[in-house]
Amino acid sequence: MEEQAEIKERLQRAPFETALHHAGYGCFQWLLLMSCGAVYAVCALSTTTLSFVLPAAECDFLLSSSDKGRLTATPLIGMCVGSYFWGNLADARGRKKAIIGALLLDALAAFLSSLVQSFPAFLACRFFSGFGIIGATGLIFPYFGDFLSLRHRDVMLCRLEVFWTFGTILLPGIAWLIIQDPRFNLTAPDADFQYKSWRVFVAACGIPSLLVVLLIMPFPESPRYLLYANKPEQALQVLQRIFRVNTKLEEKDFPVESMICAGDEGEEEEVVSADTNGNETKVPLTWSARWRAFWLRKKLLVTPPYIGLLVLCCFVDFGLMFSYYTLMMWFPDLFERFSQFSSLYQGVSAGVCEVSANVSRSELDGFPDCPQNIDDKVYIHTLVVALSCVPTALWVGLTINMVGKKLMLVMMLISSGLAALGLNLVRSSLENLLLSCVFEAIVSCTEAVLFCVICEIFPTKVAATAMAVTVMSGRVGAIVGNVVFGALVDQYCIVPIYMFGTLLISSGLLCIILPKSTRPARPQ
Repeated sequence: MEEQAEIKERLQRAPFETALHHAGYGCFQWLLLMSCGAVYAVCALSTTTLSFVLPAAECDFLLSSSDKGRLTATPLIGMCVGSYFWGNLADARGRKKAIIGALLLDALAAFLSSLVQSFPAFLACRFFSGFGIIGATGLIFPYFGDFLSLRHRDVMLCRLEVFWTFGTILLPGIAWLIIQDPRFNLTAPDADFQYKSWRVFVAACGIPSLLVVLLIMPFPESPRYLLYANKPEQALQVLQRIFRVNTKLEEKDFPVESMICAGDEGEEEEVVSADTNGNETKVPLTWSARWRAFWLRKKLLVTPPYIGLLVLCCFVDFGLMFSYYTLMMWFPDLFERFSQFSSLYQGVSAGVCEVSANVSRSELDGFPDCPQNIDDKVYIHTLVVALSCVPTALWVGLTINMVGKKLMLVMMLISSGLAALGLNLVRSSLENLLLSCVFEAIVSCTEAVLFCVICEIFPTKVAATAMAVTVMSGRVGAIVGNVVFGALVDQYCIVPIYMFGTLLISSGLLCIILPKSTRPARPQ
């Protein structure tokens, strides 16, 4: 009897991780995985939309390679600006609200960008599309992770990457169905207002952002966020709801009556309870107190050891996105260049750089008549590259606990860097496709593993901001990569390819010094 009373008393004042552990793992987390996965798939769809706009809108906007680099870089600038904004909004107002707001902004920007007729106006709309979608991309990991106990967190977070792959698979299918169909050219060629099939495609890519808002709405705010936002009753109610869905028992049967966690900067232990009468709760913060808390969070993030970890994560994501996002956005255009090269020089073998140089010279000699159709092989090759990511995404989710996040991150970065360097060796469209599949399959899951590391090595109160700053650094890398690649691809494409490989391999070697988790020990 004394032992049972002691256990009951322990559960009455349990740490958050223990309370989350007792809420159970089951139906609730799997339903949330489906919804968060759908959001992440939409993030992939929106992020890569321009990869098919590059060849499709080339004639309408008379795009040079440098213009294409500016076009792919513009939404990335929006991502850099938006990343820090959404991270602070999430830390101040909640993960779920920020994700929904980001998705709505992305949908609005997609619809507007399909209507505007000038290239500068199109760039402006794509800026706000990037500003919006980065909020959902950067926050879906910490939001979903806050509902997972330590035992299941890594595996479930890596399973989100499978949905990113689904988004990249869906994109070429939507593009092929819409862009190639003349029925979607809704205006006459000589009309002042043009609404061609590629514009319909851009608008169609905004619809999923609205649909996934409906999927995320029924789920509650992050209980971990509510705990640190001085809303203890709501935090415990969320855990009781998870318990009810997973166990089919009543909420009153939840064994934890209150939670305890360490306060900030050496504060006294705080007690978080659902009972407003008998148990202690924290007083709601005033605006001045919120402002002080905001700066305390930022102070924590820029003091050792977290400042060093943040710089390391930022460098890794910079190198990763410099390479991955640039090649991902340019793959359809490179495939189209190989198609044009094959028609101009039948039976001639050439590498990526030779193909780009010869196609660019032929366009200078005589710009192709408009409108030009994208070769069907471009859609097929892009789909094959996306499908190649599925086995890797599944493998990462199954083996991350056995291999370990740090070792997996090191191996993936180094091997993807070697694959990027191999682009200098390909001599045909088939070899380019195969190496592109290898590169994409490895590197597409690498950022997900990095996100898992960030969620684990930073405290909850600054995790979203740390994630946002890291993601922003990655988007800066993607901006630089796209601008550099667009400027050099026609004549000096060997330079960015060597830069891709060097940055990825360097990032992999630096990840060796990453620490273990700062989270509490796993409850037994």
